[in-house]
Amino acid sequence: MKRTKKDYLGAVQIFEPERDALYTIEDAGQIAHTPRRRILIYYKHGLISPATDPREGYYFDGEAIRTLRRIEFLRCDCGVNLTGIKMILQLINEVEHLREEPAGDGTAKSLSLRLKPRRVDATVVRG
Repeated sequence: MKRTKKDYLGAVQIFEPERDALYTIEDAGQIAHTPRRRILIYYKHGLISPATDPREGYYFDGEAIRTLRRIEFLRCDCGVNLTGIKMILQLINEVEHLREEPAGDGTAKSLSLRLKPRRVDATVVRG
């Protein structure tokens, strides 16, 4: 089912999950508009992790629900497959980690200040 931007943005604006709260897999599915079976597929592919041991039941925290929304957006709206989603999520986490990394003087550096532009000389070869 292809969702419009309005549907996706409306779902995000209606309910923002709390970080410390735990939600059952059914609740997480309702919040993120994702069927239970698909959440289990994402779990098996390592895209999302429950906050508790799965033997005790699948309970997800607010961060997992935000990740679930990202997965659904990338899959449904952007057409990215599960392998691509895993790579994108890893890159997002790496960027967020770099942004949180403190500088030598105790202040956080912005990512743009740490990335130095490189000059690339291109040589055109004509045959």
